[in-house]
Amino acid sequence: MLIGTSFLISPTPPAVQHDQKYSSVHYDENSLASEVNMRSFYEAIDDYIAGNRDKIVITHVGDSHIQADFLTHEARTLFQKTFGNGGRGFVFPYRLVPTNGPLNLKTRYGGNWEACRSIIAHDNCNFGICGTTATTFDSSAYLRMDPNYYGDMNYEFDRMKLFYFQSPLTFDIRLLTKDSTPVEFDIQPVSESVSQVFFNSMQDSIWMAFEGGDQNKYFQLYGMSLENQNRGLVYNAIGENGARVTSYLRHTFFEEQLLALKSDLVIVSLGTNDGYMAESQFCKECFKDNYRKLLQRIREDNPRISILLTTPGDFYVRRRYHNNNIESMNLAIYELAAEFHTAVWDFNNVMGGTYSIKKWRDEGLARHDLVHFTEKGYLLQGKLLYESIMAGYEKRFD
Repeated sequence: MLIGTSFLISPTPPAVQHDQKYSSVHYDENSLASEVNMRSFYEAIDDYIAGNRDKIVITHVGDSHIQADFLTHEARTLFQKTFGNGGRGFVFPYRLVPTNGPLNLKTRYGGNWEACRSIIAHDNCNFGICGTTATTFDSSAYLRMDPNYYGDMNYEFDRMKLFYFQSPLTFDIRLLTKDSTPVEFDIQPVSESVSQVFFNSMQDSIWMAFEGGDQNKYFQLYGMSLENQNRGLVYNAIGENGARVTSYLRHTFFEEQLLALKSDLVIVSLGTNDGYMAESQFCKECFKDNYRKLLQRIREDNPRISILLTTPGDFYVRRRYHNNNIESMNLAIYELAAEFHTAVWDFNNVMGGTYSIKKWRDEGLARHDLVHFTEKGYLLQGKLLYESIMAGYEKRFD
């Protein structure tokens, strides 16, 4: 199979290399529930294979399991080795906030920046799709991002969707190369928080600086999507440490920026933080009602978009108490999947169900906080997610 070319028949996914099989993982149950609801996404793949479109776009939103980009990096790599490299997709310079970000995205910055996060109740500002905002009032501030820091994929780009607040008080931007040479670009506003930037040559990194001016001016950044004009797939990873479903409901420009990403599939991985509490404090119907509002926002401008809900994995509270809210959350997710006609990847079941987090820890797949996973554990999840989605696609040809 040639990567990035038109297929005459359904693609054969590259064999996923599992370094070893783990006794705690239910490999034989790694499939999607209600996969018929992936029809729109699978038809987008069909159209891509037939040469009727140039891009396939997946947008994966979630919490800390997504922000670090281990799971999503593995899934992105596997999908792009199947369908071609359509670009790095959404990125945010998390070091500005400061918090952890993808290891494969090198970020440097200068000047004074202020952070605003939707998970913090008293932080009140505009939030973009990822719920983290970086603002500078310093005209000497700058930002450098290198999406080619390491890895076996080339993420050079010749276009960029820039997510930032646009007003008469917004700094004008300058874009430079690594050696400080000005870059020629054309910027075209799309909406209040989205502009499309076109370069006249391929770029391997971004260096953004600002034009000086009135002391009341500022620049408020919500992220950017680095893209190319090649045929291929884009996998956007959008995560926020500590995020609950209610955090995403605070994102001012969520619908606007999701629409700009032109997604064919939205994967939602939330619930860990929503259920991280005593069983007596958890309200299933509250969780379900908030999740319903988020799904309504996703579908508002994208009525035909495919949505895949993932169940939160098994975890403990304060490393001592097994979280008995998981069953209620998973039930709510299945009920919403039926209501909104979405598919479900039951990761909780695939990882082994109740108390399986300890087995994952013992096998080197989960951390000792009994909530998060090791890099090896996240990479395994990325493989399993890719396999489940592609198995559903291939099943249509049986």
